[in-house]
Amino acid sequence: MSTAMDIRYLLKRIERVLLPPDDDLGRLPYAWLVYLGFLFFPLTLGAGGREFWLPTLTSIVVFLPLYFWTLRLSGWNLLLGTVPMVGLCALLTPYNPSALTFAVYAAAFAPGFGSVRAGLIHLAGVIVAITGIFWFYSLPMPFFIMGILMPLLVGLSNVFFTEMQKKNAEIKLSQQEVRRLAGKAERERIARDMHDLLGHTLAVMVRKAELARRLVDTNPEQAAIEMKAVEAVGRDALAQVREAVSGWRAPELAAEAASARLVLESSGISAEVDDIPDIEREVGQVLAMVLREAVTNVIRHSGASQCRIDFERGAGSWSMRVVDNGSGSPSAEGHGITGMRERLAAIGGELSLDFQQGCTLLARVPQAMTEKAA
Repeated sequence: MSTAMDIRYLLKRIERVLLPPDDDLGRLPYAWLVYLGFLFFPLTLGAGGREFWLPTLTSIVVFLPLYFWTLRLSGWNLLLGTVPMVGLCALLTPYNPSALTFAVYAAAFAPGFGSVRAGLIHLAGVIVAITGIFWFYSLPMPFFIMGILMPLLVGLSNVFFTEMQKKNAEIKLSQQEVRRLAGKAERERIARDMHDLLGHTLAVMVRKAELARRLVDTNPEQAAIEMKAVEAVGRDALAQVREAVSGWRAPELAAEAASARLVLESSGISAEVDDIPDIEREVGQVLAMVLREAVTNVIRHSGASQCRIDFERGAGSWSMRVVDNGSGSPSAEGHGITGMRERLAAIGGELSLDFQQGCTLLARVPQAMTEKAA
């Protein structure tokens, strides 16, 4: 038991040395080492012997500490790790034409330079270096093509997905902040409305109750009149509260509409949002979720510069329309659109998409359902 614990402790210490602290990648860097297997591809073409094995294994021994050290670097400091990787590629190429594997690792670090421009500059440098190496050694064309394509594809895909993750994280943070601020504003509005509604009314009730208490012994009849007045004022206040509460419908939809405007504009998309109608809470919650997913799709996939969000009450139905001028085109529906359809179907609604001019998303809920929700 003690031996097993000692081994686990030792492995954790080794991991703390190898991997950067507080990194979102977790243990993925270990899995990426599987690509070193490409170094042994020439064996399938008849390569082998001391001239192949000794340089190849030596290069791996040099590469591994360099690789784990580079994981801790960022910005232009990454050159301290990626340049030696390209150097390993150059030194090993005369003995192993699959040495381009090390250049692929160098290209994979492109997102770590902090910006798309810096990452692409680094990637271009790697490609130029590979081209020079393969030209200098006059390697066969298949190896040359693979030596260019693999680093290029790996580097570009890493830059693209890293930027997508950053953008999605920014959108999520913006939406959370806007919803928080919208919720705070809604609570403050409700507090003001309650004060305006009940402040004066309760003061009148207190004064009349005090007057009735003073009159109950000396003038019971007048005291009874005052108590009836208290009852009337209380009933009127209750009616006012019920009327006010009926106007506080679908706060989630109002918050999501405000969030949509801010998130769209922060993404460089001009936003036009219609006034929020008086929709029942249950329906408003569903439309809010549909609106959130629709706006996310506009930002991620449409390439639009304008987006309009309309609400309309038609003959027996409520409808919400999200229109953009992007380059949307029909394709296989993902989980987002499927989820929107399911949410609307649960309350008797439906979803339709039109890609004739940009994209128009129409969510429709039968009026009978909104009345049923009440």
